[in-house]
Amino acid sequence: MGRIIFQGLEAVPSGIGKSLSPNKKNMMLIRFKRFSSFIVMAGIFCTAGNAQVKFGVKTGLSISEILTSNQQTAIINGRSQSIRNFPKTGFAGGVFFSIPLTSKLSLQPELTYANQGAKGNFSNNSLNSASETYKLDFLNIPLLLQYRLPLGFFVETGPQWGLLLKARIREDLTGSTISRYYHVKDSYKSTDFGWVAGAGYISPVNIGFDIRYTLGLSDFSNGSSSKMSEAPIQNGSIKNSVVQISLFYLFGKTRARPAANDGSTEEGN
Repeated sequence: MGRIIFQGLEAVPSGIGKSLSPNKKNMMLIRFKRFSSFIVMAGIFCTAGNAQVKFGVKTGLSISEILTSNQQTAIINGRSQSIRNFPKTGFAGGVFFSIPLTSKLSLQPELTYANQGAKGNFSNNSLNSASETYKLDFLNIPLLLQYRLPLGFFVETGPQWGLLLKARIREDLTGSTISRYYHVKDSYKSTDFGWVAGAGYISPVNIGFDIRYTLGLSDFSNGSSSKMSEAPIQNGSIKNSVVQISLFYLFGKTRARPAANDGSTEEGN
């Protein structure tokens, strides 16, 4: 089999493109850390000052994909073949605060870790000679408004900021037991921004689940690739697309819920 040369995923030599300067990257990281610290401290302050504010933990599954603006292709033995991204599954989990604003509306800041990315395969299975697994680890901060419905159901929406912790690519060749790994964090921007929408259910004993979709609104391509010239990096603008399914537990008293008939509330022990 001839050497695989990625075109749509082609790497650009280091230093070419719209890469961020070290000072700018550091400033972005400092701002992100300050913002995340503010969210955590605000939650602690509200918890201390308001007995109704609750703390929770969550864990679940992340089903992610990378949306690209350019068609991804590869040359195999002199023939150009299209590559398509497919969803990749990973872990997601973290902590959150539930801060009531009214009897039905609450603010929910979160701090979560998520395995995101995608799997890239050739569109024509007969020529499927390799696959690329993009592994992107994010620390995400959703800031959600949650509206409570009767019988314990709720809907939620809001912005999400993300900090890229690690980025790597695993390349698997068909017929080979050896995988290649590329560390490509410098190919992506340090931060990401998206919007979240979801729904869920919480039981009378404060155990619940939710399912949400996050669409990336910012292009987190750095405009330059890894220093490793053979690394297969996506070309053009790229955005995250993530579905998360989570199980959570909310500490504290049983949560008051709107009744199905008149919207009044009742609280357990």
